[in-house]
Amino acid sequence: MKRVIIIILLFTYIYAEEIKVNTVVITTAHNDLRKKHQSPPLKYSKQLENAARKWAKKLQKDGCGMVHSHGKVGPFGENLYWASAKKTANTKDSQGQWIWHNQLQQIDERAVVQAWYDEVRWYDYESNSCEEGEMCGHYTQVIWNTTTKLGCAVMACDDRSQVWVCEYAPAGNIVMTTIKRDGSKVVERLKPY
Repeated sequence: MKRVIIIILLFTYIYAEEIKVNTVVITTAHNDLRKKHQSPPLKYSKQLENAARKWAKKLQKDGCGMVHSHGKVGPFGENLYWASAKKTANTKDSQGQWIWHNQLQQIDERAVVQAWYDEVRWYDYESNSCEEGEMCGHYTQVIWNTTTKLGCAVMACDDRSQVWVCEYAPAGNIVMTTIKRDGSKVVERLKPY
């Protein structure tokens, strides 16, 4: 009985661990897309990776919800990605019903970055904003012209889903508020390019 409990605990511990990010692949994926917009290449940062890991571990501990850090790990830009578990069944129970298991999906770093970049379809260059009701901030962070570094981490969750976090410095998606002499405010969203 003790062996079974130890094996179960070990199995749970293995899946609650960090998934290794291929830093070369994720950096290259960003830079290949940035070239399309004449944005300079990013360099991979261990400091940003540590910040991403810290936030990914917090998300994992809290049930792997998609919640931005809002500066809790540093003054960085941030992109999040979540992947569900892969459901598989290879045996049946005594009533002939399939016994389902959750497995960790193999997610390619390029697919994660491409998912963020694909928000380009909702970005309106003329108004420098997202289409109403849509998100495009992940896209703009990927191509943000003044961002120079990134660092990423991935954690597997108890249900075998996974949460990806990339931190960027300097942060993109900058909104500036200027106070005019008459006291009125002007809000300006800087452009990513």
